[in-house]
Amino acid sequence: MRKNILSLSPPARLPDAQELADRWYVKHGPCCAGCDWWQLHNSLVGECRRSAPVPAEQRVAMLGIHGNSFPLAAGHVMTPRDHHCGDFEDDFDWRALPTHYLQRIGYEGAAHVPT
Repeated sequence: MRKNILSLSPPARLPDAQELADRWYVKHGPCCAGCDWWQLHNSLVGECRRSAPVPAEQRVAMLGIHGNSFPLAAGHVMTPRDHHCGDFEDDFDWRALPTHYLQRIGYEGAAHVPT
């Protein structure tokens, strides 16, 4: 029998995109999802703000999108959350987050996440 997520205690809620990205980073190690340069669009894709903007057709190339019919403007390169490059940086103070959030994302015991 399936559980009704609305009746779970404490009140269940679906994680937001930032929480999903944080969970991915904590579980899988250094990648865009945990990089200070990465600004997420959703839990799977974001923009790398490390480099200068590029022409529209180059923005989505790393996502495997070519010949896009949706008009894009120039901007930062879009990358998947699991991408890892030589410019990875994580100087965020994870300890500043609430303990219950750190537990939810699996922070405890993640040796690659700065303490």
